[in-house]
Amino acid sequence: MPDTTRSFGARVARFRTVNAWWIQIACYGASMALLVAVWEALGNSFGVLFVPFSTTVVRLWELLHSGPLLPALLVSGKLYLVTLTINIVVGVGLGLALARVSLIAAAFERYIFILYATPTIALVPFISVLFGFEFGPRVLVAVLISIFPILLGTMEGARSIPRQHLDVAAIFGSTERQLWRDVIVPYVTPYAMSGIKQSIALSMAGTLVAEFFLNPDGVAAVLLQGTTIVDSGWVLAVTLFIAIIAVLLVGIGELIERYLVKWRKASVG
Repeated sequence: MPDTTRSFGARVARFRTVNAWWIQIACYGASMALLVAVWEALGNSFGVLFVPFSTTVVRLWELLHSGPLLPALLVSGKLYLVTLTINIVVGVGLGLALARVSLIAAAFERYIFILYATPTIALVPFISVLFGFEFGPRVLVAVLISIFPILLGTMEGARSIPRQHLDVAAIFGSTERQLWRDVIVPYVTPYAMSGIKQSIALSMAGTLVAEFFLNPDGVAAVLLQGTTIVDSGWVLAVTLFIAIIAVLLVGIGELIERYLVKWRKASVG
């Protein structure tokens, strides 16, 4: 009996290992099916206050096919891409500088944590008074909402490099360029990518917040229009559209992370 149990357990473990990808897909599909079923049931119960999933999908198609959603997406997409680019460039660069240069850390680290702890919404009135309502201030608001996962993740990753790694590089006579290429960048990349994946979603949230509070246009304007006319199908359709885009973008971020840090998987077997 014990041998049979161990054999069965081993077969189950092997099946889970070999089919891990398909099991993950099946679990994700089952959770989505359950969500859609609950949404449909609640929609049929609440009526106009919360429309069913099927009605939301039809409304989404109408907004995409002949409505304002696609033109609005182009407007929001520009703000989103600029925000995410600034987050990556400034977040990674400043995070490395704070970790590697003690004078920069002593001068600016406290202010960064103050900004991180301050609700960005509270800063919007000051930003609008000082800089106006155009594209630049909206980028600033979106960046303040979404840059900190990259900045803090990169900083902590660079600070957590084991001292023995740096000592070995010094023993072998590595130059500063070789030290960054062979030790610092490979070690920090997983931390930076973890922050970038979070910032991918937060940049979208920052884009919508900036559009809501500073001269509403883009997807936020479409969402506000649906709220103004009290059309729950319109609002849910736009919300669903935003969620789908966010999931796709985060998925792309995960693929990039797997490509950049595939050495880590190989090193741990």
